[in-house]
Amino acid sequence: MAAPDLTMAPDVRAAFLTEERVVRLATIDDDGWPVVVPLWFVRHRDPRGELWVWNLDRARRTARLEAGGRCGVTVDAGIEYHELRGITARATPTRVADDDVPVEVRLAYARKYFASDEPHPAAHHHTWFALALSGERSWDFRRLGA
Repeated sequence: MAAPDLTMAPDVRAAFLTEERVVRLATIDDDGWPVVVPLWFVRHRDPRGELWVWNLDRARRTARLEAGGRCGVTVDAGIEYHELRGITARATPTRVADDDVPVEVRLAYARKYFASDEPHPAAHHHTWFALALSGERSWDFRRLGA
């Protein structure tokens, strides 16, 4: 018997990445160990990437993202086994200057996390990164049925 296909359909994937609030971003520290941090994100398709994070400049991951050119991401949800779903992927980060961040990204971020209809303002202590995904895998255990 073949294993069931649990891959998210494209429309389910798009809705999932739009609705979920936390991405777990993994980088490698100076000693070669993985470091995973939860970050807020928004989904916005752009040549630079699909997931956008607003990252604290002084965080060590900022230098790692700029120096390493790659990271890993996971977005997941669900409590009970039959509810589990998520996406994991490799990601290539691109630092985006404040002036180059699309207004749609700032607006989506403000709406998602601050219930505001004003685009999220720039801050001298934060930097935007666009994450281009590759090698993506998804799962949606809801497809197994109740």
